[in-house]
Amino acid sequence: MSTLRVGGWVPCTGAEGPHLRFALWVQGCTLACAGCCNPELWSPAGGRDVAVATLVEAVIASRREHGIEGVTIVGGEPLAQMGGVAAFARAVREHGLGVVVFSGYTHAEAQARPGFAALWSAIDTLVDGRFEARARERTRRFVGSTNQAILHRTTRYADAALWQGEATAELVRTGDGRLRIVGDPAVARTLLRALEAPR
Repeated sequence: MSTLRVGGWVPCTGAEGPHLRFALWVQGCTLACAGCCNPELWSPAGGRDVAVATLVEAVIASRREHGIEGVTIVGGEPLAQMGGVAAFARAVREHGLGVVVFSGYTHAEAQARPGFAALWSAIDTLVDGRFEARARERTRRFVGSTNQAILHRTTRYADAALWQGEATAELVRTGDGRLRIVGDPAVARTLLRALEAPR
């Protein structure tokens, strides 16, 4: 697959995984977890098609400009576009960058999906499982709920200290120049209220 349906991306953030990262939101998800922070990404008709090569160019430009260490792929649901996500992950890994994927599917469910072996071989870490709003994670930053597991295929992000600490959110500029708040939804709401408060 040479294109991905994407909801957007940010060239550099520290709120979507360890170290500074390029974060890509893919479009489309049928899991529809209650309390999802990105319901606008559920519809496969939303977003836009972007060539994988164009996304890789944006990643490399971000590394030059911001010194990013890796890429995070979120959604939506990355496993709904398995071939394109795997192609993107392989391409950025060839440039020495790490890859983290957040999926609503459990690892067991993912293994039963066609094409997952190719994606798994191209990433470093998978954060798996449905988001459960009543089981909010409080000690592992970047992770939404306590039922979700952090599965490391390589040792790149295996140090538990990389995932510990308070949740964060940031105001960042997207790939198309707009401002967006990314990171933990609760922290993001607090940041948004602060930005909207009268001075």
